[in-house]
Amino acid sequence: MKKKLINKRATKKFAKKCHFYGESNYAVLHYHRIIYGEHNGKYEDHNVVVCCSNCHAKIHANQIKIDRKYLSTSGQWILHYWIEDQEFWD
Repeated sequence: MKKKLINKRATKKFAKKCHFYGESNYAVLHYHRIIYGEHNGKYEDHNVVVCCSNCHAKIHANQIKIDRKYLSTSGQWILHYWIEDQEFWD
């Protein structure tokens, strides 16, 4: 089964805020690909996290480290990541 690419605008509107710090200004929300495009990462649900421009910069500066997204048994996406060596699953 071929995976459907996400609708970027709809994804930002559905998320409503930055995953990491809760910024809700739509104008500064970005979508970050967990697996980068040069490594064949696509804009798909399991490979994208919505974050503000500040957190997006922190991800690329390796201040926020993302492992991956997991689909829980309840059908919710769970992101596994670290901020300043503190581990999170949410």
